[in-house]
Amino acid sequence: MIFLILSVIVSTLFGISFKVIAVKNINGFQAIIVNYVIAGSLGFLTTKSSVTPLNVVHESFFPIAVFLGIVFISSLFVISETTAKQGISVAQVANRMSVVVPISIAILFYGDGISVSKIIGIVLAIMAVYLVSHKETQGKVADKFWWLFPLIIFVCSGIIDSSINYAQRNLLNDLNFDAFLSTIFATAFIFGFIVLLYQLIIKKEKFQWQAIPAGMILGTINFGTMYFIISALNTNVLEPSVLFPINNLSILTISTVVSVIVFKEKLSSKNWIGIGLSLLAILILGLLPQLMK
Repeated sequence: MIFLILSVIVSTLFGISFKVIAVKNINGFQAIIVNYVIAGSLGFLTTKSSVTPLNVVHESFFPIAVFLGIVFISSLFVISETTAKQGISVAQVANRMSVVVPISIAILFYGDGISVSKIIGIVLAIMAVYLVSHKETQGKVADKFWWLFPLIIFVCSGIIDSSINYAQRNLLNDLNFDAFLSTIFATAFIFGFIVLLYQLIIKKEKFQWQAIPAGMILGTINFGTMYFIISALNTNVLEPSVLFPINNLSILTISTVVSVIVFKEKLSSKNWIGIGLSLLAILILGLLPQLMK
C-alpha cells in the first residue's frame, strides 16, 4: 500500500510541476528535454538486467519503446501547455480519463467482456473530458480550439497505457522493465533535442538556464511516477482493475484541490460537472465491478 500512496503523491507533484514551471516563466519544452535525460539515466542505473544503451537495439521491446518515446514527448509538451493555459485540473482529467482507451482496446482485441457499466463509464469519461476543458471564449476565436489539447492528452495517454500494457504482456519481465522505460525516455530526449536544435539554430531562440534545474527535478519525479506504480502492481496487494481507479481518483481529487486552493484556478460550473463525471466514471469502470463480485 505504501507504493500506491507514493505513486499518488509523486504523480500529483508531477502535474503541479508544470504549473510551477509556467508561473516561473520557465520554458516548458526545454525543461522537458532535460527531464528525459535524468529519467532515462535513472532507469539504466537502476535496471537489474544486462541491457545498456549500447545493446538495447537488440531487445524485442526496442521498436515499441522508440514509438512510445515519440508519443511521450508529444503528450508531455501538450500537458505542459494545457496546464499553463487551462489549469492543472483540465490536464489531469484528460490524462486520467485515458483509462477508457486501454479498456476499449481490451474489449475489441483481447476478448474482454463488454458490460453496461463499461459502456456507461466510457461515455461519462468522454463527456468529462469535454466539460472540464470548456472555457468561456469571450469572443476570442483562438480559444475555441483549446479543447483539442485535452483531447490530444486523452488520446496520447490512452495509447501509452495500451502500448505499455501490450509490452508488459508480451515483451517484458521483472528484470528489463527499467531498461524499457529508459529506452522510451532516451528516445523522447533524442527527438526533443532535434527540435530544440532547430529552435536554437534556425529560429534563434535562447536557451533558458533555469530549465536545467527545473528539468532535473521534473525528471526525477517523472521516473518516480512510473517506478512507484509498477512497484505497487508488483506487490499484488490490489488487482490492477482496482489499483488504477484508486490511483487515478486520488490524483485527480488532490490535483483539483491544489489547483483551486493554491493556484486560485477558476472553474466554471461545467468544469465542476466534468470533474464530478470523471470521478464517477473511474468508480464505475474500476471499483463497481469489484464490489459487484
